[in-house]
Amino acid sequence: MNLYKKTLVLLHGHGMDDAIWDYLDATLNDYFTIVRPNISLYTSCQTVEEYADELHRFLTSANITKFTLIGHSMGGYIALAFAEKYPDLLEGFGLVHSTAYADDDAKKEQRNKTIQLLNNHGTEAFIKATASNLFGDRFKELFPEKVEAHIQRYGKLPAQALATGMAAMRDRPDRTAVLASMPYPVLFIIGMQDKLIQFESCISLSDYPKQNYPFILAEAGHMGMVERPDATSRMISWYMNKISSL
Repeated sequence: MNLYKKTLVLLHGHGMDDAIWDYLDATLNDYFTIVRPNISLYTSCQTVEEYADELHRFLTSANITKFTLIGHSMGGYIALAFAEKYPDLLEGFGLVHSTAYADDDAKKEQRNKTIQLLNNHGTEAFIKATASNLFGDRFKELFPEKVEAHIQRYGKLPAQALATGMAAMRDRPDRTAVLASMPYPVLFIIGMQDKLIQFESCISLSDYPKQNYPFILAEAGHMGMVERPDATSRMISWYMNKISSL
């Protein structure tokens, strides 16, 4: 039994909450102290930097001062902002289906249209319109009930919180320099069938850190922790053990 367990903070993405991590192997809790903040209801954060400050307040109020931070999608954008502002708190870092690049003009315009959708038609319309793109084709074929469960759960999130988060993602800067400055190896988990963040773009991020561990989920889209929870758990566990031995 471990007398001292390393702390792992898992930060979920946009349009969902910390329940996305439920599918991960429960034995992770035997080896690491898992912290899963829920940022899905925040409406006061206008930028990813403000989300990072809220995360900092949450963690310091819980007396969590040294940890590995792994962010999924928007959670990765916030994690990068956190790493830039509070680097001394981190022992390791990972991006799961996320990127350090800023949005291009086409992506920004897409986000503007999504904000209009949220404001005019609400969360349920947004979740129904986007859920299919989150998952790989094979997963959708085999587990349509899980896609439907996603729609049912997250269609109830507040539209204002989602619109605020969408604007924050749209306006975030490029943070590849943050990756390049990290003194520890960086974990990347990449879905080969990801329709939201292209595979080639994610792979190119590995050029920036001094040392990195990229893992590829061949049959996963944007939700590897749901589509391939077994493999995702092994990748995270391997990474945590690897950086602990350095």
